[in-house]
Amino acid sequence: MKTVTVAVVGTASLVASADAGWLGFVAFAKQSGANVMVDIFCGVSNSSDKFLSVFNLNASTTAPGGFYQQAGFYTKTWRPDAVNFTDTRSSVDSFMTAGCYSGAAYGGEYYASTNTNGDPNFTGTSWNASPASAAATTIPALAGWYTGDPTSVDNQAINLAAANSGYVRIDSVATNGSGTSGSTVGSAGATYGIWCAHLCFANSTLSSVYATWTGAASIKDGVTGSTSSQGSTLVIPAPSALALLSLAGIANRRRREG
Repeated sequence: MKTVTVAVVGTASLVASADAGWLGFVAFAKQSGANVMVDIFCGVSNSSDKFLSVFNLNASTTAPGGFYQQAGFYTKTWRPDAVNFTDTRSSVDSFMTAGCYSGAAYGGEYYASTNTNGDPNFTGTSWNASPASAAATTIPALAGWYTGDPTSVDNQAINLAAANSGYVRIDSVATNGSGTSGSTVGSAGATYGIWCAHLCFANSTLSSVYATWTGAASIKDGVTGSTSSQGSTLVIPAPSALALLSLAGIANRRRREG
């Protein structure tokens, strides 16, 4: 059974400039059959904001087997499948992405961007597989990824509410204020976001998923042209998320019994 907690924490080494487009990571989680799907977005303040990178990521899970990776040469790493286009928001797979292919849903599904590049901290075969390599069920320390083309249509901020119907939203929380070295930003005010990761936990329930996700992102503000980079903190599952799921379960049960 898969288990995770997603936490993103800023460090003193991060460049602090929270007054631009970057508002923090936003997670959207849902139960999908026997699996838990968690999509992470870079929450931004403007629809014209652009994703540059995620960096200094430290992520871990207490789940046996780690983060779930689909078997296959193009799907067993954190690099999205840019050959067969199998990596979507409904995929039983885990991967990183720098936005959505074509910038929006195609046929009702969001596909990972082919412009996604891993930095050198994706060591070994965790990004570029070899025929004999094992599935990359962990994320190397301080890993990061970036867009190969900031002007690409893939790098489009989308409306978070419209794109995540049926998901439970989990926001990052600001700590130590904002705009100071080592502080983190809160994403509660984010109405737009750029898709940056898809996590899958097979044979799990959201109440059992617990993981940590610690890092920062760089965003170019589409209005001012400035770049902001700061840490952000998520916890999955957040108590509010579990409460919402509990209420949804009660409502569904009542409908079935009514």
